Amino acid sequence: MAALAGVAHNIAHHSASGLSFLSPHLAQALRAVGEETTAIELLVQDPYPPKAAEMQPLRLSLASLKGTAQRMLQKHGFHQNDVLSIVLHVTPDWNSDGSVLHTRAVITAQNGRVYDSGWL
Repeated sequence: MAALAGVAHNIAHHSASGLSFLSPHLAQALRAVGEETTAIELLVQDPYPPKAAEMQPLRLSLASLKGTAQRMLQKHGFHQNDVLSIVLHVTPDWNSDGSVLHTRAVITAQNGRVYDSGWL
């Protein structure tokens, strides 16, 4: 189960990268409603920030990220039922145009242990 710490780090790192396509859509969706940060549960059917403005590109990016997170679990020998939740915390860097994201992934395993990537 210790490998889940690595999975959490990989999810956070991927989410902050341009490959996830969260940026700049997430910053725009948060800014539109006056929010500065968010937490997104990636294992629900339709992951989306609870208070963010609706943006189809962000919705599509998060659906893709959910699949990427599930593939990362599988790559390390885990199944989705081995974890209770994967929460992605995201705070855009408001000193930029919102294209830089600070991310943190927290995985809670079925046994209750928590694996936290820390802020990246």
